[in-house]
Amino acid sequence: MNIKNMDKLPATARKALGPFLGAVLEECGEDVVSILAYGSVTGADYNSKTSDINVAVVLKDASISRLKPLLKTIRKGIRSGITAPLFLTPQYIKMSLDTFPIEFSTMKDSRCVLFGKDALEDITVDTADLRRECEHQLKGKMIMIRQAYLEQALSRKGIEKVINAAFRSLMPVFKSILRVKSGQTPPHDNAEVLSQMGEEFGVDPASFLEVLRDRKMDGRIGEKSAELFLEDFLGQLERLSHIVDEM
Repeated sequence: MNIKNMDKLPATARKALGPFLGAVLEECGEDVVSILAYGSVTGADYNSKTSDINVAVVLKDASISRLKPLLKTIRKGIRSGITAPLFLTPQYIKMSLDTFPIEFSTMKDSRCVLFGKDALEDITVDTADLRRECEHQLKGKMIMIRQAYLEQALSRKGIEKVINAAFRSLMPVFKSILRVKSGQTPPHDNAEVLSQMGEEFGVDPASFLEVLRDRKMDGRIGEKSAELFLEDFLGQLERLSHIVDEM
């Protein structure tokens, strides 16, 4: 069992991943092509109390019959903070790059290979596909936020939860917009991404930076109530959406 690069991950993640990877490899054996950690767990923004541990397992066969013996292992992993892994095949990755360009480019940027070969090393995401998904994600999130506001606005902390959840899912989109603009790999640090986005596109990153720093869950973000903050947050997303639409 040749697990590698564990020293590049936080101690709490290593503690959870050790037995998890061992169980996956014991069950799947030679079917395992690659195992990758990705997302916040591989960077400076990882928080052991709030961040998930994201893992992708590339198998020769990802059928239900192949995955069923792993159900108890997955359940134990979830209790330890490991999100239910992405189980992929090499063929699926190859044929899905145009469908999930944000997801695969983000995964490639942050990946840490824990077992086997680097299944994402040679993938290439088309810029046109990436721009299209960025536009789709931005416009979809704006609708989702407005709907969630109508459901949560009477809860003092509800709006803050809506904003924080939307922000987490928007960070890969922000990074991808920078990639489309410059053709370069975006920064891994989220604060740097937001600042660079403000410089490149002329949007005010202040509201996004406030969400990034918000940890209190007190119904406020920065100096504003979450409800007042939401209007500015949506305004910046609207502006960014127009910019991406014209790229």
